[in-house]
Amino acid sequence: MREEDIRPADLQAELKRFLKLDAELWLKDKAGFVRVNCPACDCSETVDPIEVRSYTFETCAACETVFYNPRPTAEQMHAYYAQAQSYTFWATRIFPRTEKARRENIFQPLADKIAGYVEKSGVKPEVMVEIGAGFGIFSEEISKRGLFDRVIAVEPTPDLARKCRDKGLETIEKPYEDIELENNSISCVASFEVIEHLFEPRNFLRKCWSLLKNEGLLILTCPNIIGFDFTVLGKNKAPNFGLEHINMFHPESLKLLVEAEGFSVVDIRTPGKLDADFVRNQVLQGEFDLDRQPFLKQVLIDEWETLGAGFQKFLADNLLSSNMLLVARKDVR
Repeated sequence: MREEDIRPADLQAELKRFLKLDAELWLKDKAGFVRVNCPACDCSETVDPIEVRSYTFETCAACETVFYNPRPTAEQMHAYYAQAQSYTFWATRIFPRTEKARRENIFQPLADKIAGYVEKSGVKPEVMVEIGAGFGIFSEEISKRGLFDRVIAVEPTPDLARKCRDKGLETIEKPYEDIELENNSISCVASFEVIEHLFEPRNFLRKCWSLLKNEGLLILTCPNIIGFDFTVLGKNKAPNFGLEHINMFHPESLKLLVEAEGFSVVDIRTPGKLDADFVRNQVLQGEFDLDRQPFLKQVLIDEWETLGAGFQKFLADNLLSSNMLLVARKDVR
């Protein structure tokens, strides 16, 4: 898989225009932003404040989670997501164009992997809830496997919720806080690339815990701030850093957070496929140079066709990719 497969280059200029408008919307009520403690360990001490594309991030002095601080309130964020024009562009232009590649390279393998975790866990697969279902591809794929009696897609963004319903999915068009499902009734809660966007990740995990049956599974993906492309490119150039990604965990800090909220971690890995391609593309576009890094130049440029895939696999296998997957079980209290 290449970055081009999921982020077509010819649509990037138009997307950037919408992102600029959304950035103005995000900052419109900056006077109302609030300071928060570390979203992973609740420590109030921070170090190394940095500006990333005009947004202020701080690093937790205790666990080294990087987070946007001060940040919009939960109410401001809900209002932003309801109005953000880039989400409409993703829903109407990018997702339809890239759906086949995303389905084959991301969501079909992910659905198979999640099915494997569920079958191995012994949890009776009655109801799965996907929070932040986006274009609905994962919920559709997991439904096709017939593993769960019922699959529910939760998606608060109107254009994306409409896409989920168009796929025939049972869809709840509400923020996760307003989900009205019976407590202790869900076999598995999955949430992909969501927790990094949330004002208060702890509240999200508490909601997941209340919905899940005893020993039910929680499955999360999110960026890994110590992954390869963040480390090499630096935060100002890494494509997944800035604006809405306000909580940037790493494997240890995400594990710390999840365990603090009553879960036992079953597995944590970094199965990313695009770190090397992200860095390579920045070099090819003249945005980054490897003049002082001959090894990376050899792997990412000179011998890309023979070394690139193996190098990306090495990153994924050794918790070095910037994409992170965590599987946890609800502990009985």
